[in-house]
Amino acid sequence: MENTSLISDVWDNVTTSLSVVDDMTRNTVHIRSVGLKVIYILIGTIGVLDNLFVIVVFALFIKITDKVCWRY
Repeated sequence: MENTSLISDVWDNVTTSLSVVDDMTRNTVHIRSVGLKVIYILIGTIGVLDNLFVIVVFALFIKITDKVCWRY
Protein backbone atom coordinates (compact mmCIF):
# COMPACT_ATOMS: atom_id res chain seq x y z
CA MET A 1 0.00 0.00 0.00
CA GLU A 2 1.72 3.11 -1.18
CA ASN A 3 -0.97 5.57 -0.04
CA THR A 4 -0.99 4.73 3.67
CA SER A 5 -0.03 8.28 4.68
CA LEU A 6 -2.54 9.94 2.36
CA ILE A 7 -5.00 10.81 5.13
CA SER A 8 -2.32 12.27 7.39
CA ASP A 9 -0.90 14.32 4.50
CA VAL A 10 -4.33 15.76 3.76
CA TRP A 11 -4.85 16.55 7.44
CA ASP A 12 -1.46 18.26 7.61
CA ASN A 13 -2.30 20.34 4.55
CA VAL A 14 -5.63 21.39 6.02
CA THR A 15 -4.24 22.36 9.42
CA THR A 16 -1.18 24.17 8.08
CA SER A 17 -3.11 26.02 5.39
CA LEU A 18 -5.50 27.40 7.99
CA SER A 19 -2.66 28.98 9.95
CA VAL A 20 -1.14 30.57 6.85
CA VAL A 21 -4.35 32.24 5.62
CA ASP A 22 -3.86 35.94 4.95
CA ASP A 23 -6.25 38.75 5.84
CA MET A 24 -7.74 39.03 2.36
CA THR A 25 -8.82 35.39 2.36
CA ARG A 26 -10.29 35.73 5.85
CA ASN A 27 -12.32 38.74 4.77
CA THR A 28 -13.50 36.95 1.65
CA VAL A 29 -14.56 33.92 3.67
CA HIS A 30 -16.37 36.16 6.17
CA ILE A 31 -18.19 38.06 3.42
CA ARG A 32 -19.13 34.76 1.78
CA SER A 33 -20.45 33.45 5.09
CA VAL A 34 -22.57 36.55 5.66
CA GLY A 35 -23.80 36.41 2.07
CA LEU A 36 -24.89 32.80 2.46
CA LYS A 37 -26.73 33.64 5.68
CA VAL A 38 -28.60 36.46 3.93
CA ILE A 39 -29.50 34.18 1.03
CA TYR A 40 -30.71 31.44 3.41
CA ILE A 41 -32.84 33.97 5.31
CA LEU A 42 -34.37 35.25 2.07
CA ILE A 43 -35.15 31.74 0.83
CA GLY A 44 -36.68 30.83 4.20
CA THR A 45 -38.79 33.98 4.28
CA ILE A 46 -40.05 33.38 0.76
CA GLY A 47 -40.88 29.78 1.70
CA VAL A 48 -42.88 30.83 4.76
CA LEU A 49 -44.76 33.50 2.81
CA ASP A 50 -45.51 30.99 0.06
CA ASN A 51 -46.94 28.54 2.58
CA LEU A 52 -49.09 31.27 4.15
CA PHE A 53 -50.35 32.22 0.68
CA VAL A 54 -51.35 28.60 0.01
CA ILE A 55 -53.22 28.43 3.34
CA VAL A 56 -55.09 31.68 2.58
CA VAL A 57 -56.05 30.50 -0.91
CA PHE A 58 -57.25 27.18 0.52
CA ALA A 59 -59.34 28.97 3.17
CA LEU A 60 -60.87 31.28 0.56
CA PHE A 61 -61.61 28.28 -1.66
CA ILE A 62 -63.48 26.59 1.19
CA LYS A 63 -65.38 29.83 1.94
CA ILE A 64 -66.38 30.25 -1.71
CA THR A 65 -67.43 26.62 -2.11
CA ASP A 66 -69.64 26.93 0.99
CA LYS A 67 -71.47 29.84 -0.66
CA VAL A 68 -71.77 28.13 -4.06
CA CYS A 69 -72.65 24.58 -3.08
CA TRP A 70 -76.28 23.68 -2.51
CA ARG A 71 -76.97 22.00 0.78
CA TYR A 72 -80.17 20.07 1.27
